[in-house]
Amino acid sequence: MKILLFTHMTQIPDYAVYMNGVKKAGQVQTILLTLGREECELGLETGAFDAVKDILPRGAEIDGPDADLSVATQALKDLEERIGSLFVHRDILMDRRFRGQPAIDIDLNRVPVIWTGSRTIRFMYVMLKRLEEEIANFEPDFVFVETNSAPYRMAWRLAREKGIPAGQFFQGRVWPERVYLETGLGLDWHQARMAYREMTNSPMTGEELTRVTQKLQTIIQEKTKPVSSQWEVFKSAPGFLSRLHPMKLLAGSKDWLGKRARTAAINPRVLPGQVYSPLAKYFRYRNGLKAKRFLIRHQTPFEIVRKMKYAMYFLHVQPELSVEEMAFEYQDQVNTLRNILSSLPADMSLVVKEHSPMLGRRQMDMYSRLLHMPGVILVDPYVDSHQLVAHAAVVVTLTGTAALEAIFYGIPAIVLGSVFFDCFNGIYKPANLQELNKLLANPDKLTGASREDALRAIGSMLRASVPGMMSREDTRLQEIDLESAKNMLSELERASHELKQAG
Repeated sequence: MKILLFTHMTQIPDYAVYMNGVKKAGQVQTILLTLGREECELGLETGAFDAVKDILPRGAEIDGPDADLSVATQALKDLEERIGSLFVHRDILMDRRFRGQPAIDIDLNRVPVIWTGSRTIRFMYVMLKRLEEEIANFEPDFVFVETNSAPYRMAWRLAREKGIPAGQFFQGRVWPERVYLETGLGLDWHQARMAYREMTNSPMTGEELTRVTQKLQTIIQEKTKPVSSQWEVFKSAPGFLSRLHPMKLLAGSKDWLGKRARTAAINPRVLPGQVYSPLAKYFRYRNGLKAKRFLIRHQTPFEIVRKMKYAMYFLHVQPELSVEEMAFEYQDQVNTLRNILSSLPADMSLVVKEHSPMLGRRQMDMYSRLLHMPGVILVDPYVDSHQLVAHAAVVVTLTGTAALEAIFYGIPAIVLGSVFFDCFNGIYKPANLQELNKLLANPDKLTGASREDALRAIGSMLRASVPGMMSREDTRLQEIDLESAKNMLSELERASHELKQAG
C-alpha cells in the first residue's frame, strides 16, 4: 500500500508512530510532504518515512515578477469549480494561520500583516501545482492529512477528486480502546452515521447489547469524558512557575531564535519569532491570568444554577477546526450566544460554561461582553458537564460532545455545526437562525432522546470503529501494538477499496 502524508511539525512525530506501526503489519510505502526545511529535517530524523519532501514555495514564487496573480486566481477558480465548494474565500478566510492567529491568546496587533489576499492566492496556487504533481507521480492509495488549515484541506479535496481517500485516525469517542478512520472534512464519521441508520433494521442483541448497555451505565455513573480531555494539552493554561521551567520557557526556541522564525514571510504555518519570545509568553500569561480571575470572580455556583430553568451552552476551544470549519456561520461565539439568548422565553436563563483548555487563554473582554448580556450566567468552570447537562432544559452547542451527553440523559440538544451525531434522535439541527429562533422559543416542546436512542448512539460508534489503541503519554503518541496496527492498516485498505468501487 502506498501512503502519502502531508502534515505540519507538531503532527510529524504522531504520523511517524502510525507509519512505524503499519509497516510492521504489512507492505507499506510512504512519502511525507512538509512545509519548510525544519519540518523536512524532523521528518527525516524520525526514520519512519521512505521519502521526505519539502514543498514550501520560495519567496520569489509568491512575490517575484513571475508570480502572476491573474493566473493564480484563475487556477484556484477552476479548482473551486472542479471540487464544487466555496474553497478560495471560505477556506482562506477561516484559516487561522493566514490570519496570523493560531491561538486566541495571541494579539493580532503584535503580528505584522504578512498574508495579504494576493500573496495568499499565489501561495495556494504554487501549492496546488506541487500537490497535484506529487499525487500524480506517487499515485497513493491513501493520503494522511489533518484538515486544520487551507493547504491541507486543499490536499484533501485534490485527493478525493482523484478517487483517493484522505483523512486520519481518531479514538472512538466513548470507546477509548477503539479507533476509527475519519475520511471527511471535519468530524463527519460517515461510518457512524451509516451504522446509526442501519440499526433500525439490524438492532443490537446478545453480547453487543449487553456491552453497550454497560457502557451507558458506566458513562452516567462515572461521568466519563472523551479520552482526549485527559491529555495535558486540553487542560487549562500552565501556571507561572511551570512556565519558568527552562523547558517551558524556551519551548519553541527554534521559532524565536532559530532559522524557522525567518521563514514567517513565506510559510503561513510559522509566526514571527517575537510571538514566541519569553517576554511575549509572559504577557500572554499575565493577560490570561487576569481573564481567569475575572471569570472566577463573576461565576455563579452550580447550587444556584441547578434551581433555575436554563438553556446550557459550553464555550468551544477557539481557534479550532470544529468551530472555523464545522460551524463556520456561528464561529463568532459572542454573537451566537446573543442570538440564542434573544430567542429564549423570558423565564429561561442562558448558562455558559468555559471549556477547560481555554482557562487562562481566552481574552477577558469576551467574558465581560457576555456578563453584560442580561440573562447570561457564567457558571463555575470546574463544575462537571454531566451535572449541567442533566439539569438543563435544552443544550445548545456548535459541534461539542455536550450534545452526546444530552442524549445519554434524555435532554434535547441543538447542534449548530456539522458533526456526525447531528442526525441522532434527540438532536435538532436548524438550517438557519430563523429555525434556531423557532426551536428556542418553545424549548418545552423539544423531545430528548429515549434510553433506546442513547443505546443506539453508543452502539453505532461501536460498530463504526475497530479495536485499537492510539497509546498516548500526555500529548505524544507511543508505539502502537501490532494488533492495533493490523486493524488500522485494514481500515486504510477498506477505505481505498470502497472509494475505488464507488468511483
